[in-house]
Amino acid sequence: MTIASVLTFLSITDFGLAASLTNALGKAQAENAHDVGRRYVSSALFMLSSIALIILIFGSAFAPRITSFLFPHLQSPLARAEIVPAMTIALSIFALNLPLLIPARVLAAHQESALANLWNMAGSLGNLVALLGVIWFRGGLPWLVFGCFGFGLLTNITCAAWLFAFHKPWLSPKFLAIDPAFAKTLFGDGWKFFVIGIGWMINWQTDNMVIAHFLGAAQVTPYAVTFSLFALATGLQTLAYPSLWPAYTEAFAQRDFEWIRQTVRSNFKFSFLSTLAVVGLLSIFAGDIIRFWAGAVAVPPFSVIVWMALWRLMLATLLVGSCLLNATGHLKGMTIYGTITALLNLTLSILLARKYGITGVIAGTVIAYAVANYIPAFLEVRSVLRKMSLP
Repeated sequence: MTIASVLTFLSITDFGLAASLTNALGKAQAENAHDVGRRYVSSALFMLSSIALIILIFGSAFAPRITSFLFPHLQSPLARAEIVPAMTIALSIFALNLPLLIPARVLAAHQESALANLWNMAGSLGNLVALLGVIWFRGGLPWLVFGCFGFGLLTNITCAAWLFAFHKPWLSPKFLAIDPAFAKTLFGDGWKFFVIGIGWMINWQTDNMVIAHFLGAAQVTPYAVTFSLFALATGLQTLAYPSLWPAYTEAFAQRDFEWIRQTVRSNFKFSFLSTLAVVGLLSIFAGDIIRFWAGAVAVPPFSVIVWMALWRLMLATLLVGSCLLNATGHLKGMTIYGTITALLNLTLSILLARKYGITGVIAGTVIAYAVANYIPAFLEVRSVLRKMSLP
């Protein structure tokens, strides 16, 4: 679990290049500019491969120090012997997967997210089978890590070969197609996605840390279980997001503003009403569901359930706006108020946790997002849609 958390934090090391590539390819697709698309793909592959190489070198050199810092109290001689190879394998697989982010982005940019999801499902299923095999044969920790992530890497390699050799050969990366100007364009938006991603990661990853530090590890369970349960309320929005993003980008490049306005309005209404229905049911039955699912010890105070419902309702509609802003390249505002939100969220969560327990943590998140993110985001969305209405 700790190794997986490390890899989650490392996911920002693509510096937003994958997200930036989605927008760039969406515009190229709208203009039917195959050569431009190839240059973007080749330049992105070069930059992500360079980052991957740095991670490989860093991981090989510093894996012992990383594991000593993360696991200072290992007692078992076997665990001490296996933890460094396991961390090295995990970092290596992560690094090799960085350039392989490109195929999924290519498919998304061409509005073929369903194919990307199928490849992802195949990798996840393969990882599960491999993991079960390692457990069955009582493999050590390095094999366990390889079972968790290795088959996914092989699937991503296969997907890349299929995509560039058969499905979209005109986008196949070439060394001569690497273009510093295109790389500069990708990084120009990429650093903004990077900052936005850091803000989201702070907001999503720190709640449990605050609870464990100030309230004790036992309080993490009811918070985390309730958080996971209410995540179901925004499941449809999360699934739609990767498909709507490139669709907005292509429509924006083609100046199909009427379609964008209608889609945003329809998506907002659907997201609000569908989420309201789900959180309404969960607010009534969450206590019983959690008691059956995880035991009485995991049932939170009802105030936590109410704040979780408000959070998911807010998030569902916020995703509608952020999708439009990401897809159309309106990123500067999100880097500013996203950073402010992260700092305010952490501050409020700590202050309110001391007084109101785990209720204060989720209340801090909701208040921070409402004040510093939700209002400015929708003011910006409104401004963008108004500009689209101008002749």
